[in-house]
Amino acid sequence: MSAGEEQAIIKQYQPLIRALIPYEQQNRLLEGINKFSKRLPSAVRKVVKEEVVRLTSLTDAPADNSAFAHFPVMKFKHFGIQMRLDKVGAKILKSETSLYQDRYTVGVFESVMNSDFYQNQIKKDQFKKIVDAFNIESQSFTDIDFGDDIAIRPNFTVSSPEFEKGRHCSVSAFSHLGMVVETKRPPNVTTGDTITFTLPEVAGLTKEPTDIAFNLQAVKYNKHLGKYESFFVFPDDIEPEFLTNLRRYVKVTAYRQPLQRDLEIERAMQELERDRILENSPWLPVYLSAHKKSLKPTIALFTKANVEHNKAEKLLSSLQDKPFFDALAKELLKYNEAFVFHGTMKTKNATVKITATHRQLVEMGQLNALVYLLAKNDDFICSHCRLDVVTRTDKQKAFAIHDIASKEFEQLDNISHVLYCKDVSGYIGNLTLSAKCSFKPLSSSLKASGDNWHIDYVMEEDLDRRNETRYVIDKAASIKIGLLSSLEARVADLSASGMRLIVAPNSELQKEIRVSVPDLKIKNEKYKVVHFEPASGVIRLCLAEAGRKTKVSANVDIIVEENTAYFKVRDIARIQRLTHRFIWELAVRHMPSLAVLCVMNRFTLDRLKTVYQSDNSDDLFPFSRTQNIIPLHGFFADKGQAKPKSLILEAMFKESIQQHLVVHCVRKSDNRLVFIRERDFLYSKLRTQIKEQLDEGKIQLSSTDVTAIRCHGAITPLTKKRLAQLSKLDKAMYDKLETMQAGYTHCIFITNMSALHHDLVIDNLIAKRELKEPDSVPA
Repeated sequence: MSAGEEQAIIKQYQPLIRALIPYEQQNRLLEGINKFSKRLPSAVRKVVKEEVVRLTSLTDAPADNSAFAHFPVMKFKHFGIQMRLDKVGAKILKSETSLYQDRYTVGVFESVMNSDFYQNQIKKDQFKKIVDAFNIESQSFTDIDFGDDIAIRPNFTVSSPEFEKGRHCSVSAFSHLGMVVETKRPPNVTTGDTITFTLPEVAGLTKEPTDIAFNLQAVKYNKHLGKYESFFVFPDDIEPEFLTNLRRYVKVTAYRQPLQRDLEIERAMQELERDRILENSPWLPVYLSAHKKSLKPTIALFTKANVEHNKAEKLLSSLQDKPFFDALAKELLKYNEAFVFHGTMKTKNATVKITATHRQLVEMGQLNALVYLLAKNDDFICSHCRLDVVTRTDKQKAFAIHDIASKEFEQLDNISHVLYCKDVSGYIGNLTLSAKCSFKPLSSSLKASGDNWHIDYVMEEDLDRRNETRYVIDKAASIKIGLLSSLEARVADLSASGMRLIVAPNSELQKEIRVSVPDLKIKNEKYKVVHFEPASGVIRLCLAEAGRKTKVSANVDIIVEENTAYFKVRDIARIQRLTHRFIWELAVRHMPSLAVLCVMNRFTLDRLKTVYQSDNSDDLFPFSRTQNIIPLHGFFADKGQAKPKSLILEAMFKESIQQHLVVHCVRKSDNRLVFIRERDFLYSKLRTQIKEQLDEGKIQLSSTDVTAIRCHGAITPLTKKRLAQLSKLDKAMYDKLETMQAGYTHCIFITNMSALHHDLVIDNLIAKRELKEPDSVPA
């Protein structure tokens, strides 16, 4: 065997050679060779064995890496041998001698003197710095579980003749372990004293004033509250029944009362940050309830961000077809994710509405054909949908937090799932075919049936354009349509100068009509038709004449004042406010994609504050988190740079781009990641090569959407609610948290879209180059 062949074998089997070095150190080389290389040819085994023996033999050659050192060289002796190394060389020397069991061998010498080995070490160190710079601490959308540490700050006081001369004292913490009592001065008590306090009558805990003995554990000064706190614990002989009741009481009231100060601050921080993510999220939540053996959509939540990011009404209309929604629900229950295509298509006979999921089209073999035809029309929309289960516990929390009686809101109590939707048409709208495809006859299952679900929606008060209090009411009414003829109607809701009527579907109406409602003392009053839906028969009206408004408004006000209790529970503003808060509370616990909260800072990377991620999210793929640390270098870091930089983040913060697609290919043979630039993936011939590799099963495609949204202001609809409890405990901390809210600048959402982009590539769909390409971010 020639020297060149031997060197080729050594290069090829380098990992095996390094793995065998510890075996040679322990005189077990043959055992190691047999373990790792049973199927190797004898000639190769011989070369490997000789190389291991050569590398592990001792040497006295002086090491000197000054020829390629990056740092100042240090002169020192190691093992009695002269060395001239910089700090990277010294690091290599240390790691290599540990591999060779602290012996200075030929292998150590060659590693220290090898420029390639040295440069690889430099690159590893640089890469580690980049990874560390983009590592962010994570939080969960799930509520913080305080476990046995949970303690509430109750709204009652306790007293004892043996403590502070029987004065009533505030309780700063109360749990099944004991309680903490506040005093302005240090109490005259000694650690270990047993003191009997009187607990007042507390609903859910005690039926009458009750004496409970406590043991004093410690007295400490709380500088935040400016008071002394006495820590009491329950004695060992406390009644188990009382402790059971106390556990239940703390669990039930934890959402209605403030927690102990430190816990309340932690809870408020999480709630404020989750609210901010929802307020600025592009995802539009639609709530579903059970219907027969499937699900049906009932109500949606509009926010400033999701209305701006999506064509909200078109998005909802793409989900309304009943037969389609049944199919969608089955797919979502199985995969938790779907992509919905909705639009019109011209056939020989007519123009038809089409709604389908991408999996349905893949199954029919029509993904490329129908996406190509649908994307040609202006009314096309592609929605990314994700489903999550709403548990009974979630609903109980939401009812408790906002003090809502579940019996008054049966529709909310029936919610079982939340479906998040987001318009992703930007990735589909300019696709064209890169190869011929067959156009099959259009399946009838894809055509709209015309039988639609009605989806209500609620929105923040800032988005609600109604400026009068409206009341839900059901009264008989009539509309005069001729000299002797009238149309029967029902009043659905009423305000001082308007109302909503329901008439028979497809009725004919003029722009101005005269309405009579005998029970409300409204007779032949002239109203303008603001909006009329012939299909449903819903009419929205407002008074036509300014002079008549005073009379009718006065009548309505008198009726409301005389029946205050009746109308209070029928106030639509109140109903919508409670509904809005309830479904908001559900939404913040089930956000569908990974979210990064960004704050103001001079340095770009320091603006990444916290990552929120659901427990079952796969949006980090092909990367993974380590405990509570989230690596974001794969999505933001500039590739091939020696220092941590991010042109993507800089562009997003300057708002020159809002959205970016980050693409990686995972090579299955060795799990190596290959980064693909967005432009190359969407437009270039590389897309065809990726398709060939996917067809052969050599790679796995990962495509991740990164969307940045500027925060819509310092305050969310629930900011005051979240801080209300804290204001009772610590005004200084309340002011600090309130001021902090103005520091958040952006929310960045990271969403895995691999399922869709994989199938688009497989089906020969490629993006058309625009005449003027948008400014893209260099990789």
